[in-house]
Amino acid sequence: MKKRFYIGGLLIVLAAIVVGAVLFLGKKVEVEATSKVMVNHPYLIHFSQSLDEASIDNEHIYLTNSAGEKVEVSMKLLNNNKTLAILNAKSGTYTAHIEKSAFKDISSKTEKQEIEFEVVDEIKHIASKEDLQNFFLNVANREKRYYSGGEFETTTVESSDMSAAESKSDSAGSGGSDHSTTNNQVEGIEEGDIVVTDGEFIYSTFDSNIIITDTRDPKNMKQVSKIPLDQYSYPMQMMIHENMLIVIKDQYVETKHPDKQHYMGGYSLTTAAIYNIEDPTNPSLIREVGQDGYMSAVRKYNDVLYIVSNKTPNYWILYDTPADEVELRPYVYDSAEEEKIAPMEIDQLTILPGATEPSYTIISAIDLNNFQNEKIETKGFLGGSQNLYMSYNAIYLTANNYEMPTTLELDVEVDTSDAVSTSIARDMIIAPMSTNTDIYKFSIDGTTINFSASASVEGTVLNQFSMDEYNGHFRIAVTEGHSWGAEPTSKNHLYIFNDKLVKVGEVTDLAKGERIYSARFMGDKAYIVTFKEVDPLFVIDLANPSAPKVLGELKIPGFSNYLHPLDENHLIGIGYDTKTMVDSYSKQPFTVTGGMKISLFDITDFSNPKEQDNVIIGGRGTYSDVQYNHKALFRNTDYSYFGFPITLYKEKGEYETQYQGSGAVIYEITDENGIQLKGNLITPAANGEMYENWELMIQRMLYIDDTLYTVSRNEIKSYDLQTFNLLGSVKLQ
Repeated sequence: MKKRFYIGGLLIVLAAIVVGAVLFLGKKVEVEATSKVMVNHPYLIHFSQSLDEASIDNEHIYLTNSAGEKVEVSMKLLNNNKTLAILNAKSGTYTAHIEKSAFKDISSKTEKQEIEFEVVDEIKHIASKEDLQNFFLNVANREKRYYSGGEFETTTVESSDMSAAESKSDSAGSGGSDHSTTNNQVEGIEEGDIVVTDGEFIYSTFDSNIIITDTRDPKNMKQVSKIPLDQYSYPMQMMIHENMLIVIKDQYVETKHPDKQHYMGGYSLTTAAIYNIEDPTNPSLIREVGQDGYMSAVRKYNDVLYIVSNKTPNYWILYDTPADEVELRPYVYDSAEEEKIAPMEIDQLTILPGATEPSYTIISAIDLNNFQNEKIETKGFLGGSQNLYMSYNAIYLTANNYEMPTTLELDVEVDTSDAVSTSIARDMIIAPMSTNTDIYKFSIDGTTINFSASASVEGTVLNQFSMDEYNGHFRIAVTEGHSWGAEPTSKNHLYIFNDKLVKVGEVTDLAKGERIYSARFMGDKAYIVTFKEVDPLFVIDLANPSAPKVLGELKIPGFSNYLHPLDENHLIGIGYDTKTMVDSYSKQPFTVTGGMKISLFDITDFSNPKEQDNVIIGGRGTYSDVQYNHKALFRNTDYSYFGFPITLYKEKGEYETQYQGSGAVIYEITDENGIQLKGNLITPAANGEMYENWELMIQRMLYIDDTLYTVSRNEIKSYDLQTFNLLGSVKLQ
């Protein structure tokens, strides 16, 4: 018994000694940073240990230039003080000095850190495959350290552009007079859609097919042809350009000899297939071109088609494959070339300084006037993107830049007989990552695309309507932090940049605790909707870019997640009604969405915006594609008509909903009469029908002259545009 007690006591003493040694000796500080960053971007250095909050003020952290002279810059700590952000550094070479005393917990292994980096104002093409290999090896090593604490035993080749820094110790479109057009964000810049018309024929998608329907006689429509795409293609967007139909499709191309790089045996491409439709009854393929990755956006302006896709190569095979045996370049496809699929050339690729995401943004520019013979201009940029806004002179891409995840140190009792559990208790819980947005501007001149400038802002972008260019200034609205939980940290900002993406003005800290649900820029005004319990509509004056200011605010129940200009003094909001309920168990209030809500805002007096009229459609569970896709909005300016597909539900008890029907609605919206229902094309639910039939749901509405057309997956119906009486229908197959 004594012997057992003696051994147990000895183990406890030894464990305590081990834990004490771990605490005394500590861990070596690990540093993560890039070697280059663009001007107007914060340079971020991530540490495995926290820095002392007073270290910047005490000059335990400082910056020197290439001559060894101290440089005055703004610095701040982020990410639980494990990230140092260096702000507003001009172009040049610098060394960041972090003294040993700058760290919060100093041990015998804590050492002074010196990190060299360069701030650049232009980017260069990748010089060699080694540059590319180094980039992905750095990414893979970082991920392996994070998940398993290890690192690849792969020697990288030093590169001036891409070795990681080492420590030394993007106005609304309107319908035409004779037929519908796509609801584009910027007038004259075509975005494409799943249903289009040339005024005589309707082109629609059905599974992996393009259906062409003759609508010249609305009472006797007929399907005249079908373009079958291959088995592994899915149409995403269509456009009409003169006598050509442009089909943008997601295409999977199988390889004959699957290897480690393409373990699924093929490539996922974004492909543009262009057909001659001079005779719509007999369309013929002219040429197909494609690029690696999934479609991010497509635009057409001045006879040039721009395609943007995102691609993450299979870099994880670097875990067990030598880097020089891995093809990390994205692929391009051209039906006119002998070698139809081939990797891009190195001089077509660029690594954006500061990029840490292992994804390409691939941009192609296609001259539609010389499509049969011209070589396609394609460029790839390492640094993925999420949203795109395009003006007449530039493409703006935004990319989320996540800070390194951190661990929360917990004050908990731990069984000290196991030193490993001490580490687990401290390190297992991961704190949420905060997100910045990197902005990249590319100038466009026909098929010539050049990187122009970049910037970074705190927060994330909702969608393309949160961005705009006006009189040479780029405006962007973002939400910083999160709006969920008992203690939301969110706040909303609007930033204004000049043509070099240098920030010249801002409005910050709007609607704390809420997030942006929609935004719209109209000339020198911005309209932003935030929401948590009520819907504030902010009117912001941007006439003086260096001094933007909030002019007015309107708070009403519900929220709008799409804003559409009616005229200079009125704005249409499409969203949801909301109401506050009390939880029967906790007795705490909470907000729930009700039916769809259409609002007409009077913004004549910018300092006092008003909700002039509103309509609630259906109950909780009612939805429409227009809530998340602006192209689903039907517009006819001659009649002041606005409509959209809709699926109706109503509340059934406190938590359940009941299906009511599916179809479309059309409203006349005017300043004089407000919102008036004109066309109710909803088919009520049949007895016992619990859910909508996906194939019968209306996808889009459009008009040709005085005829309205509803297009579902397998049927087109025609109606008189004034009486909404049914004229005819045709089944698609």
